[in-house]
Amino acid sequence: MSGLALEDVSLGPLGGVRLALGSGEVGWAQGATGSGKTLLLYLAAGLALPEEGRVILNGSAPEPDRVAMLFQNPDYQLLAPSVEADVGMNARSPEDAEATLELAGCRSFRDRAPESLTPGQRRRVALAGVLAAAPDLALLDLPFAGLGREEAERLWRSCRQRLVNAGATVLVTGEPVGEAANDAIWEVEQWLRATPQSTSTNSP
Repeated sequence: MSGLALEDVSLGPLGGVRLALGSGEVGWAQGATGSGKTLLLYLAAGLALPEEGRVILNGSAPEPDRVAMLFQNPDYQLLAPSVEADVGMNARSPEDAEATLELAGCRSFRDRAPESLTPGQRRRVALAGVLAAAPDLALLDLPFAGLGREEAERLWRSCRQRLVNAGATVLVTGEPVGEAANDAIWEVEQWLRATPQSTSTNSP
């Protein structure tokens, strides 16, 4: 199958994870804080290796040059001295970098250093970098944190179109934004492994 598949994957608190998402499709992983949403993305990216099961992207194991991830903390991935340079590192051409800056709403601060931006602006720049990479698999960890509903929907509408039209498989953590009627939605808690009750006297 073309796309992403996790087949009976287990690691840490997650066990027996089974999901499939085709190329050009969008899926959402929902759950409470600490439920394993970020770990799920790390497994999908190949950044964490499962104890059991396997992860398949377009017929083989995920490889770094085919995956782009938006981390919860954008500072982990903003490496260049300016916004324009950072997005340009992943873009196929200067024209593509320009279009991506516009799409993510970053043109007005393109010449600034990432560390001088607000958290919301830095998140937009990191998202622009993911879009510019044109990945087979885009993994977005709480991409709209700190944004109002209307702003999030506007941003997602254009970003979604770019990724889906390019045939990317897209897995997002958090509550679905915009039109998601045809998207796959998973509750991460369904994969939480049972934790044996502790006999320690310090346990609540």
